[in-house]
Amino acid sequence: MPKLVARTSPDVEVATDEILETLLVDSGAAGKLPTNEHKLLKHLGLEQLSFDFAEELSFLSTPQKPPGELRAALHLGERVVATQSGLGKKRTRFSIFHEIAHCVLPEHHTKFFVDTDQTLSFWTKVRMEREANQFAADLLFQGKSFSERALSLGTSLNSIVELAPEYGASFEASFRRYAESHIAPCALIVYERVSQNDESFVEDENFRVHYMVASPSFRRLYFSGIGMSSATCKASEIYGKESYRVGQIIEKELAVDSEDKEKFKFETEVFGNGYKVFQFLKRSVTRSNG
Repeated sequence: MPKLVARTSPDVEVATDEILETLLVDSGAAGKLPTNEHKLLKHLGLEQLSFDFAEELSFLSTPQKPPGELRAALHLGERVVATQSGLGKKRTRFSIFHEIAHCVLPEHHTKFFVDTDQTLSFWTKVRMEREANQFAADLLFQGKSFSERALSLGTSLNSIVELAPEYGASFEASFRRYAESHIAPCALIVYERVSQNDESFVEDENFRVHYMVASPSFRRLYFSGIGMSSATCKASEIYGKESYRVGQIIEKELAVDSEDKEKFKFETEVFGNGYKVFQFLKRSVTRSNG
């Protein structure tokens, strides 16, 4: 008789999907955009409060302040979700969704969670924080709703610029969701400003690659990460124009050399929001060996 091996990962994934769907349906938030955080909180018996954490740490009764700026906290015993006062609406909503995830996900049995910019980042290395961030994104985008609607539209950032406000999501979160869940081979490169001293978007401002996300088929066909030969580049080098208006989408070809000397060229769209530049690799033009 062959040896049997039990596999638990698929069951965990299915359970998470079921938790998400049940929460959205039972709270009355399913299919209504943007996802209503107040309905979710009420359904779970959670009260949401806003604090200046720097002044209210005594309320949190934490043994020590965690690294990074405090943004949100969950106290399951008191059934309280607290968020940092002064956060923008989108960041506050995502923080609430993150704490709701801690409340409903299996294995997240800790009675008290304190979250910072680091734990709320998609690049956190803490497993439970990654799970909470993923579940929060699923709440924000109503499971597969966003991706399915986006796929019914043209393969373009224009589609996402139109959809993002309906979901109450930032352009960055929406672009990322679009690229990583797309069935076609596409990718998103995100450039960040080296200097964040002011809010103006200047053509000669220095940028560097912050990260890249890609669809599964893009990773199989081309590559999963990217870097620049120099430490920084000018914004005008990315979008290829001497003048640029924030919110404008520009079409531009991008050449990429791989470490094994293979050369790629892609049709791309470039979008800037005043803080970051997003380059969407939507179609391969050429591919050759050097």
